[in-house]
Amino acid sequence: MRLKNSVVLITGASSGIGEATALAFARKGARLALCARRVARLQAVAKRCREAGSPRVTTKRVDVGRRVEARGFIAAALRDFERVDVLVNNAGLGWAGPLLEMPEEKARELVEVNILGLLWASQAALEPMLAAGAGVIINVSSIAGVRAAPYSALYSATKHAVTGLSHALRGELSGSGVKVCAVYPAVTTSEFFTVSGGREVGPVYSAEWVANLIVRTARFPRRDAMVFPFRLAHFAEPFLGGLIDHAVGELRRKAEPDVSR
Repeated sequence: MRLKNSVVLITGASSGIGEATALAFARKGARLALCARRVARLQAVAKRCREAGSPRVTTKRVDVGRRVEARGFIAAALRDFERVDVLVNNAGLGWAGPLLEMPEEKARELVEVNILGLLWASQAALEPMLAAGAGVIINVSSIAGVRAAPYSALYSATKHAVTGLSHALRGELSGSGVKVCAVYPAVTTSEFFTVSGGREVGPVYSAEWVANLIVRTARFPRRDAMVFPFRLAHFAEPFLGGLIDHAVGELRRKAEPDVSR
């Protein structure tokens, strides 16, 4: 895909991976439709994207967990640009702690944003993409969508759902011209751990590194994209079995507080 003047929609674009992805596409000359819940932060990102080379940037305050707002974001982008070339489903929330202590409202919010928000936006974007016979949907999953993390049980479950939905939808759309890819960031420098209450474990990557991975995936939407150390572990898993489980568990045990007290 040629990215110059393409129309790229990004959810959760006010910070972290979403912000870095918007800037990365802007440097390629893409036109952008950005959404998030924090309007001031979003407008600041839009200004930086224009300065970075995007010929046009629109913004909209959206809570993707609300179906009407998620679909409204796609509808507004279609009114502004008349097509959708790339949808990056980046908006997501996390929560860290024992599952037994997870508040009901936080559990509901994780499911609504991480799964249903992606669903609402994808359904709305698929209509114009299928009509055009072209388009790319990139779903930002997580390494936790391949290897579940203790003390992040529901977050891991939502990212497994993103992985499964991406793979199934790719099969449904085979031959349509619309591509579906999932990207699996590892631990990334952002506000995620501050907000979720978790701790960084393992190699830490910059949001810009992940953003460049997303841009490359949009240009060459052939397969899922995973950071190398975890891709190696994913392929080795059938052979190493419980050794990987044990290693991940030990890292988590050392990083998390003693919840038995």
